[in-house]
Amino acid sequence: MKNIEVTGAILRAMARIGLLILWFLLSLVQQTVGFLLRTGDGRHLRLRFYRGALRILGIRIRLFHDFSPRRPLFVVANHVSYLDVFVLGSLIPAVFVSKQEVRDWPVIGWIAWLQRTIFIQRKRSRADDELTPLVNALNQGFNVIMFPEGTSTDGVSILPFKSALFEAPKRGNAYIQPVSLVYRERHGGQLSPRDRQFYTWGTDAPFFKHFLKLILRPGVLVEVWIRKPLNPQLDRKTLAKTAEVRVHGPLKRRVERQLS
Repeated sequence: MKNIEVTGAILRAMARIGLLILWFLLSLVQQTVGFLLRTGDGRHLRLRFYRGALRILGIRIRLFHDFSPRRPLFVVANHVSYLDVFVLGSLIPAVFVSKQEVRDWPVIGWIAWLQRTIFIQRKRSRADDELTPLVNALNQGFNVIMFPEGTSTDGVSILPFKSALFEAPKRGNAYIQPVSLVYRERHGGQLSPRDRQFYTWGTDAPFFKHFLKLILRPGVLVEVWIRKPLNPQLDRKTLAKTAEVRVHGPLKRRVERQLS
């Protein structure tokens, strides 16, 4: 029985790799043609790419509440895995903010660049310079998605939100939309510590090794809790702390239910 399960997992992984390559190439052609014909900026093609990739990987989404109708939005979320990008990217047309070193990562860096990600160095001495592309994107009508923890976590708790880049929605007059990402077993149950390691990813782990383990798994459910938006007129430190508290809410309730 165990041999049958292992064989099934390997066949599933092989099929997913093939489908992902084909889907990526098809999406690349579509975006290239759209760029050459000047039919748009590609934001809806990117939306379609993320949705297709999630289906191939067996990632399901359960959405709680809707995004604010105000546009553009400055979306901030807790960071658990590279899958967060696919989840959020499938729900709202947007550009992502990422640290500069991601640009040099194999595969992920290329995909991020192709999806018009804004790369920053997160240095205090360059804070003003790094705000400029974010403000420009908001002024051009793009929604911007940022992970203000600055790194990924285990998905159980969150790190304090860094406040410097919350100046961008103030200058771009964009409402801040906090979002909580809660990873669950594919049928909605709690992820065991062992299963959680297949989906959460620390940046110190080799990407390909982690990804190969992930595609062997049957799939996962991601709860997306869209929290009440924040007015950009508040000061940036208040924005960061309030957003952190709102994002932490669903994660805190999940832990409390697990312990009860």
